[in-house]
Amino acid sequence: MGATACIVVSSFWDRFQAEGNWQKMAWWIHDHLPYSELQFYPRYWAFNITWSEKPIRRIDSFTKPTGCLTKPGMENHVGSHEHLWAGIR
Repeated sequence: MGATACIVVSSFWDRFQAEGNWQKMAWWIHDHLPYSELQFYPRYWAFNITWSEKPIRRIDSFTKPTGCLTKPGMENHVGSHEHLWAGIR
């Protein structure tokens, strides 16, 4: 079982429009929510968030920088990433 939603957080876009700022949202979600996969897009930092009974915990981007931000086995996958998302509240 699983589900996917496409989300835009307009207040986040209003504050963070520089290249790579989508990563702040990605790391916040990674540290706080039980997601399976995230895919970020350049328009409004829209993202697909997927939940699954067997989560993958992978973040990919179709905006700059593109590619995989993290996945199991990558050094940056574990631990707190607060220093990367601090200030978005």
